[in-house]
Amino acid sequence: MNGENWWSIIGVYNNAIFPVQIVTVAIGAILTYYSFAKPNTKTNTLMKAYLAFNFAWNGIVFFLIFGKELHGTFLGAPLFIIVAAVFALDIFAKKTEFKLPDASWHKYLTIFWVLCAFLYPLIGLPLGHHYPRSCMFGVFPCPTTVFALALLAAAIPKVDKKSIFCS
Repeated sequence: MNGENWWSIIGVYNNAIFPVQIVTVAIGAILTYYSFAKPNTKTNTLMKAYLAFNFAWNGIVFFLIFGKELHGTFLGAPLFIIVAAVFALDIFAKKTEFKLPDASWHKYLTIFWVLCAFLYPLIGLPLGHHYPRSCMFGVFPCPTTVFALALLAAAIPKVDKKSIFCS
């Protein structure tokens, strides 16, 4: 597939799902703020549900409905659906706690990567990728993955230490 076909699919997809992009970015920004400024059990649960929704959306809507012609669909769709299920399961397992790290270098690195995910479409502007031919956070695989990896790298795993020694 050449670049023109790729960006054409992106444009059709963005136009078809508008204004979902705005909603996902707004909810993501609010949840990120609360996860970093006022972390608690409710925020963690909401963030996991949000990530589960976004990964499921990418797996089903982006890959299986609009991106059927893309080479990565065969791998991308099931992978994103599995990741969505993992985040959904962790709502009940409560193994991951999202919060900003204590170490300043880790904190700033986390903020940098989270901002990269949110600013993904702006990064594409100098490269000539204007809306609707731009990748928006939440509804596209790349910025959504960057966001999730940044959160997970900063997350505090809640592991029962006794189970480690009993294994």
